[in-house]
Amino acid sequence: MREIEKEFLSEKAYRLIKNKVSVSNDQHISIRKISKEFNIGYSPIREACQRLHREGLLEGLAGVGYFIPQMEMKSIIEIFEVRKILEKHVFKEIFDSLTDEHLTALSDYTAKEIISLKQKDIKGFHKYDKKYHMLFFEIYNNSVLLNLMKNVMDKYFICSYKTFNSIRKKGNVDAIEEHESIINYIKQKNKQKAVLELTRHIRNSEERIKKGYYHR
Repeated sequence: MREIEKEFLSEKAYRLIKNKVSVSNDQHISIRKISKEFNIGYSPIREACQRLHREGLLEGLAGVGYFIPQMEMKSIIEIFEVRKILEKHVFKEIFDSLTDEHLTALSDYTAKEIISLKQKDIKGFHKYDKKYHMLFFEIYNNSVLLNLMKNVMDKYFICSYKTFNSIRKKGNVDAIEEHESIINYIKQKNKQKAVLELTRHIRNSEERIKKGYYHR
């Protein structure tokens, strides 16, 4: 029972710290400070930090602790290089398997992005943006690619938070319109145009991030 509780706390700590990494302006992650802040024991916090370190979302320095990595322009380019390859491949593979139910889910995520945008809820906007893109990987049902894409999207959203690309900017409206355009091509069963639109959307997302990029 204690092992189950420990595993639950470690998973909870992982989610909380990952969210903190996304939105925090602090550079250093103090395990003791976070343990107190979240009212979770030292060990689950340490295990969560180790996991985030393995995933590349935290940097570790022996004897000092963990740090939130600065997002260099090189990291942004690498993230989008992977996205262009993975998303295009998966989307092409699953296109003919997309159903009305999937279209309803995509439309729902887009509608919730619009609501989040109106409410200036950056976390909500990113949540449904991620759900939109991850749906294709869930349909593809390859656990290795699914986990890889989750990690890539986590890094992408950290980039989003660490740039000036705020919830109020026009870029987010453009992103929603691109999502809607992809949905329309899926409805028309126009695979070629849908793939081209997804590719354009990812390329535009990269440019939006680059325009908002800054080195702290």
